[in-house]
Parts: sequence; structure tokens; C-alpha cells
Amino acid sequence: MKTSFLIGIFLLAFSFGVKSQEGLHRFGVEGQYGWIIAHNPELEQVAQSSPVAIGISSQWLKNTRKNWEACNCFHYLGLSLSVVDFQNPKELGQAWNLAGTFEPNLFQKRKWAGSLATGLGVSYLTRVYDPIENPRNTFFSAPISFLIFLTPKISYQLAENWAMQASFSYSHISNGGQRQPNRGMNFPMLGLGILHYTRQAELKDFEKSEIPKSWEFYLDLGFNTQDAGAGSRQPNFTLAGGVFRRLVGILGMGGGLEIAKDFSIDVEKRIEATIPAAFVEPHLLFGRFDFAMRYAGYLYKPEGYQEDKEFYQRYTLNYFLGKNFRIGAGLKAHGHVAEYLDFRLGWRF
Repeated sequence: MKTSFLIGIFLLAFSFGVKSQEGLHRFGVEGQYGWIIAHNPELEQVAQSSPVAIGISSQWLKNTRKNWEACNCFHYLGLSLSVVDFQNPKELGQAWNLAGTFEPNLFQKRKWAGSLATGLGVSYLTRVYDPIENPRNTFFSAPISFLIFLTPKISYQLAENWAMQASFSYSHISNGGQRQPNRGMNFPMLGLGILHYTRQAELKDFEKSEIPKSWEFYLDLGFNTQDAGAGSRQPNFTLAGGVFRRLVGILGMGGGLEIAKDFSIDVEKRIEATIPAAFVEPHLLFGRFDFAMRYAGYLYKPEGYQEDKEFYQRYTLNYFLGKNFRIGAGLKAHGHVAEYLDFRLGWRF
């Protein structure tokens, strides 16, 4: 029933998209083979298997000027449905994934094309941590978890409506800190697939906007809730201020300061749960989309919080609604270990 339900949702969305969207549409099938990164010594034994996957996707590309201006490039929006078999049925089981995708074209030359896909979705996990029956699987503790991935792709046109595609994906599955243990799983995969174009469209050459040469200032606010023990959850806020400047093409660079206020941390004085950090931040800028990789160092931490960690990363994906206001999501991690996901609002000055 689970399989039929997911496939039914996918086919319904596919059928609606084919009828309602203008421009280009394609349908893809891909097989993948990969490996699991054991980011903790305790995970080395359970991470020995090599996952395999099969996935289908439905993607649309509008060839209008308005759509092109969203990232100063043509891009696909779509849905993907995949099943990952971790080839360890007793401990890791399978992951059934449904994700929305954003895939800008990076280049196109004759029959060759390159793109960079990002995806965000949900993952249903058939095997999760249990202190008695499955104690070694500290990758997953919640059957319904989050999936994010980044996938560079290259394709070759075989015929008018057919293409072959090769990819390298880096995926992360975790519950975003909603349940412990929450080490999460990172697994790279190599893929090979076929694309079928159900509708073609001409891709025009639009002139790109002039690259701003000035520094841009921004503020953003992140919010989520954290486990405070005894079945309760408490709010966690992060306020950041920074600057960045576009250097060349889609690449920008910046930095700033952020301050987190985590009410789930047990401290004598509430001010002790204030966590400031300084960061540098490369940006990938696709028109209205801003994907940033924040590398931060703690300036202060309360006792007992991430005791062996001095640095962390925060990955954010934001979309500008209008000229200055933006909305998005972020993932905080220490190395390969995710701590939490949050919802983000921001303003560019």
C-alpha cells in the first residue's frame, strides 16, 4: 500500500504538470551505486554495505524571460521518487524518498549539457534505531525523516527526444534533531540514467543582468524547536548579520556574526545559553536563489554543549520574494554530523 500511494502521488503530479506547464518537459529513470560515510568510529561496522538505488523523475522547464530571471539561467523544477536499498536489511533497510528538485543548467554545447540539481524532501525509513532490537543503527531514529541532496550532472543527447545522463550525488538523511540519536547518514552515489523529452522548446539567449560590484548587507533569523528532555521541546533562535559580494559569475563571498539562543540547554542563568559565532560564507547565486555554506567558529559555548567541537557549518538555501525579503531553510552540522534543520527569514539592505 505504501508503494502504491507514493507512486500514485508521483503520477498524479506528473500528469498535471504535463498538461499545465508550458515549455520543456522530460521524464527520467536512473540507477545508482554508492557508499556510506562512517563519520563516527561506532558506525564503521554498520556502514560497510554499499547502497543501490533506483529513481524516477519528472521535470519542467519554462523558457520565458520571467522564469530565466529567477536564476539568470534556464532551470528545471520537478519531483523525484527514489528507493535506496542500503543492502543491510536487518539494520539499515531501505529509504523511500519523495523530493522536490531545482536544477539550473550550467552549460550546453552541441549534444553535451551540464547541470547542478538540489533537492529537498521526505524519506520513509524501514529500519531505525532501537536500543534492544537495532542498537547499532544510530544513523536513523525516526521513520519519517528529511532528505537533502546536491547532484552535479552531465548529459549527452542520443536522439531528438532521448539523452543519457551521468551523475554524482551527495545525499543526507536525518530527522533534523527532532529525535535522538540523530547522527544522520551521508552517502555519495554514482548514477547512470536515461532521459525522455515528452515536449521540446526553444531556449533563447537572454542578456544577463550586470553583476553588482558593491558589498551587500543582510540580517537573517532562524527558528526551530529542540528536544529539552522529558518529552518537551523548547525554541531555538539564531540571529545573523553579514555582508557578501558577488565575485564572478555565480560565485560570491562574505562573512559575519551570528548569535544563537537555545532554550533547550539546561543552564543556571538563561544568558549562558547564548552562543555567538563568527563565520565566513561562500555563496552560489542563481538569480533569486542563494545557496550559502557558512563556516563558523564558536566564540562562546555553554558548558556541556558540543564539548569537543570548536567549529561548525550551516548550509542555507534562500529564495528572494521581491528585491530584499527572503525565505529559506538551513542545516547546522559539525563535520558530517547534522545537529538540526531550521526555518529562515531574511532581509537584504
